[in-house]
Order: sequence, then C-alpha cells, then structure tokens
Amino acid sequence: MRQFLALPSLIYLTILFYIPFLIVILYSFGFPGFTLKYYSEILDPIYIKVFINSLTLASITTLLCFLLAYPVSYYIALKAGKWKNFLLILVILPFWISFLLRTYAIMALLTPLGLMFTYTAIVIGMVYDYLPFMILPLYASLERLSRSQIEASYVLGAKPYQTFLKVTLPLSKPGIVAGIILVFIPALGEFVVPAMLGGTYATIGTITWDLFLRYHNWWKGSALSVVYMAIVLVAILLYIKRVGRIEL
Repeated sequence: MRQFLALPSLIYLTILFYIPFLIVILYSFGFPGFTLKYYSEILDPIYIKVFINSLTLASITTLLCFLLAYPVSYYIALKAGKWKNFLLILVILPFWISFLLRTYAIMALLTPLGLMFTYTAIVIGMVYDYLPFMILPLYASLERLSRSQIEASYVLGAKPYQTFLKVTLPLSKPGIVAGIILVFIPALGEFVVPAMLGGTYATIGTITWDLFLRYHNWWKGSALSVVYMAIVLVAILLYIKRVGRIEL
C-alpha cells in the first residue's frame, strides 16, 4: 500500500527530474556522439574563475544570512511571546511574491543609491532573497530547545553569553546546518540576481544561462550543469555522513 502511495511521486520525479537530468548528462558527453571535450573546456582558467566567483558569492551570502537570521530566529522562538505568529507571517510573506518581482523591488531601492551593477548590489539582493531560507530552519531548531536546559545553565551560575555558547548554539546546530544548505546550494547556482543587479559579473548560473539560451551550446552548458550538480551532491553527502539527515 505504501509503495502504491509513493508511485505518483516517483512518476513525477522521473518525468520532471530523472529523465531531464539523464538528457543533460548525455549532452555533456557530446550526444549523439561521445567526447570529453566539453569537460576539458570547462577546466579553462576562465571557467575556474567563474566557479571561484560563485563559491565566494554563495559563501558571503550564506555567512551574512546566518549573522542576520540567528538573532531574528532566536527572538521569535524564545522571546516574542504573543507576537510570534505575527513575526513568522512577516518572515513567510516574501514567499508569496515571485523571486523576479522581489529582485525588481531591490533594483528600485538600489538605483537611487547608485549601487546598481556592483558587487555590493549582488550581495544585498542575494541576502534579501535568501534570508527567509535561513530564518525558518533556525527558528524550527530553536523552537524545539528545552527551556529547562537553558534555565539549568543559569541556575548553575553560567552567564548569558556562556549559556548561549555552550547550550543554545550547540543545540541549534541542526537548524544551522540545514539553513546553510538551503541558502548555499541555490545561491551557488543563482543567475537572476547576478544578471539583474550585477551586470557583467559572471557566476555558474549566468554562464550556464548564456551557454544554453544565448549561444545554444547545449553540450558545454550541460557539462557545466553536471559539474555544478556534482558539487551540490558532494556537499549534501558530506552533510548526511556527518549529521545523519537534514532536520528542519
């Protein structure tokens, strides 16, 4: 019975993910022929620089999202009281607006400040778009904290910062890692924000977009996509090996 219930999901994944991804893999090897030329081409220093750009941008975005999200999540989970639901709605509201419209809104804010088409604009746009993805798993993790452990820490004479560093922060680790994954992985392949706010700044996402839709080079674009997917898969497997499963 359980297998039957899982059948629609399996069909959905097969049609919309497994088959398209198999096609991408075939094209990356030069379909209808076979060659490793396109993989060797993306080892060019230009593409290596693009990967470094993307990794740097995704890392900065993830770090800033964490630094901004943790205090917000902490306050909502442990201090907000009757305002908790209202504040959660404010966090969730951006999901009701399309990603593209939110980016246009950021453009309207940054243009008068003269920040458009700069690296700063890209970072601001990325943090703005991905911040809720960090707040929600952190909130879920902090919400499950045992208040008795925090109180016991105070009873035993720990100062607030000691309680935070030795009790609260370690216990919220599942939410921290889940938030990092939810932000870092999509940020690594992001193309909308860099393309709209950064002008000519190249990332994995923008280069892949250009290869597929501007230059119609499906083979090299597929090779770049497979390498990106491999990076993502390795990151997820390392996390699963270390923590066991993704907790939200």
